[in-house]
Amino acid sequence: MKKTWIFFKLRMLQLKSDKTALFFCYVLPVLLLLGIGYPLQLQSDPKITLYYQDEIQSDVSRGFLDKLRNTAVVELIEFDASTGSLDQEISENKVKRVLQLLPEGKQPVFHGTNIVESVSASTENNPEMNIFLSKNNIDENRIENVALAGIVNNALTNEKQPEVGEYVLASDRMSSYLVTLLPGLIGMTLMIIGLNGFGGVLIEEEHRGLFKNLKTVDISPIPFLSGLFLSRLLICYSVAVALCLMASLVFDISFSFDIPLFALIVTLGSVAFLGVGLVIAAISPSTTAFNGIVNFVQLPFIILGGVFVSITKFPEWLQYICMFIPLAQLNAAMQKILFESMTLSNIGDLSIELSILTAWCVVSLVIARLKFNW
Repeated sequence: MKKTWIFFKLRMLQLKSDKTALFFCYVLPVLLLLGIGYPLQLQSDPKITLYYQDEIQSDVSRGFLDKLRNTAVVELIEFDASTGSLDQEISENKVKRVLQLLPEGKQPVFHGTNIVESVSASTENNPEMNIFLSKNNIDENRIENVALAGIVNNALTNEKQPEVGEYVLASDRMSSYLVTLLPGLIGMTLMIIGLNGFGGVLIEEEHRGLFKNLKTVDISPIPFLSGLFLSRLLICYSVAVALCLMASLVFDISFSFDIPLFALIVTLGSVAFLGVGLVIAAISPSTTAFNGIVNFVQLPFIILGGVFVSITKFPEWLQYICMFIPLAQLNAAMQKILFESMTLSNIGDLSIELSILTAWCVVSLVIARLKFNW
């Protein structure tokens, strides 16, 4: 244990003087978070997507929809009820807002959703139909919702009285782009630390002759590897926390995640990638070969791991392949912890993610034990 502590301190001192490693561990992830997050936050799509349900199917309802369709900033899409219940789709932000054209006297029906705000519809000028605009209370949709309510009202009348019934449904979802971006950057950084910051250091030191020098003084590889392993694990924890703090400060996100579960997922993800880095270092005959193998592994992991684009956008057959990638499971678990209030009490909902990450940890460390030569 004493030797492990000595090697651990040496590794931390080595990292302190390695400005390039510090840049890729701490500065690059923050730059990516800001550089990608801000443009996505500030982008302005000239079209506001509005889903609709027309249960009247009359000349009046079709004329009203045509009037909206001819508005320059509105894109009308008919809501497909087969995809799920309307209130659930809105609450989960899969559909941001739905306009319902209902017969006179009929009201929208919501199942198990808390309505946080409602405005009654006025039928004074439209006795043939009731019009309702249902939306969620996610902050990123607020400006579009206000603008859209004004556009719909203007399509009905030039008077300022409210004509459209409005329902605001409770949602615990956060900003949609950060739901993918933040966990993805955390996972990608842990992967870089494991493959390059752990495996890359080992292969470089081996070819510099450090292993032979340590063998001459009869040092076991266990404290040597443990010291480097623990130092990289500590960096993984600090990077994950730093990115969450940065997202909270810059994007005003209020996190209330389960800290023990967060630490468990970061540990499993880090150990999995540290193990993969050790395996690649153990099987690589040279530094050049190591870099080639790492690039071959990292690129598909980033593309198929859901770092910048959710894997739900992929074809179904490709999503099954993505399930076996540790980065995809790490990102999926991190999303649930950070944005869906997942806790240890319902850890069973993370059974797939935990199982696959644990399998990668065990398999990679076993292979590394068999292949690593001191």
